[in-house]
Amino acid sequence: MIFLDVNFLISLFYNGHEKQKRAIEIWNNIKDKELVISNLVITEVITVLNMKLKQDKNELKEVYFNLIENFTILEDINLYDEAMEKVINYTDRIPFFDCVYIAMMEKLRIKEIISFDKHFDNKKGITRIH
Repeated sequence: MIFLDVNFLISLFYNGHEKQKRAIEIWNNIKDKELVISNLVITEVITVLNMKLKQDKNELKEVYFNLIENFTILEDINLYDEAMEKVINYTDRIPFFDCVYIAMMEKLRIKEIISFDKHFDNKKGITRIH
């Protein structure tokens, strides 16, 4: 099982993204593996594509349906308390979103995350593919 982070998915789905070529290379190597995201990943991807990157609404809709139809979606709301503890206890500042993903990976013993985000480096038991 491999967890897919938001910045990887945005790079994959947003045409012209500076890391899209690398995202496609990674995708071609992992597309046949068990790939998981969470509810929070969907909300974050759609929000960034819509609000920050101003992606066309029809393309946005395609991304949404791609996410919900092609990946295993994990429920994450029950991990918010654990994530908040991580926000407080990590010595470096890490976004709440990322702490939710780390808590989920720990709970489900997911060892790999595909991400261009260095926040996942040096986190016990997690290997970042980038």
